[in-house]
Amino acid sequence: MKIGNIVSSTKINVSEDFNVVESLDDIIQGLPTLIIGWDYVKKHYPDYDIITRKLSDNLFWTFKRHEKRDLHEEDIYNFVQNTYNSLVNKITYYFVDPFSLSRKALVKLLNKVNESKLISYYHDDMCYIYFDNLILGIDLTFTEFVGISREKILNRINIKSSIFLTKDAIFIEYKQRVESLDNQVKYVPVLYSIEHG
Repeated sequence: MKIGNIVSSTKINVSEDFNVVESLDDIIQGLPTLIIGWDYVKKHYPDYDIITRKLSDNLFWTFKRHEKRDLHEEDIYNFVQNTYNSLVNKITYYFVDPFSLSRKALVKLLNKVNESKLISYYHDDMCYIYFDNLILGIDLTFTEFVGISREKILNRINIKSSIFLTKDAIFIEYKQRVESLDNQVKYVPVLYSIEHG
C-alpha cells in the first residue's frame, strides 16, 4: 500500500511507501501528490503559485534539482514528512496506565481488544497494540510493578495478535520511516500494516 505519489522524470530516493512515477496518468488517485519540475507545472498549471508550490489540496509541486537545488531538496523532505504526519494524525494513541486501572480492568481491556485484527509490536519495555486506528501503549515495567507478569501479558497479547513483531526482527526494516515520525516507535505496527495491506 502506498501513502503518496511523486511524479518525476529523474530518479528520486524516497521510501517504498511512495508511488514514484513519470506521469500523472500513473498516480494512485486520492493520495497526496508531488510533481517535480517547474517546466511541467508552467505548461499544465498556468495559475501556479511559485511561493507556496501548492496546486490544490492534495497536489503540490517543486523544482527539479537543476532548476533550484535548495527548494527541490527541502520540498521533497517536507512532502514526505507531511504525508507521514497526515497518516498518523488519523490514529489515536492511548497509554494504558496500570496505576489508574485495576488489575481486573486491565485484563478486561486486553480481552476486549481481541475483537479486531491486531498488530502488536514489542520494543524494549513497551508493547504497542494497533487496531482500528488506535494504538494502545503498555509499559511492561509498570505492569510488573502492579503484580502482572511481563511474560504473561506478552503471551496473552501474542495469542490475540494476528501479527506480533519484536524489536530485533523488525525495527531495522522500519528505522528510516520511524525517523520520519520523530522516532516514535509506537508507529511501527501502523507502518507494517501499510506495507502489508
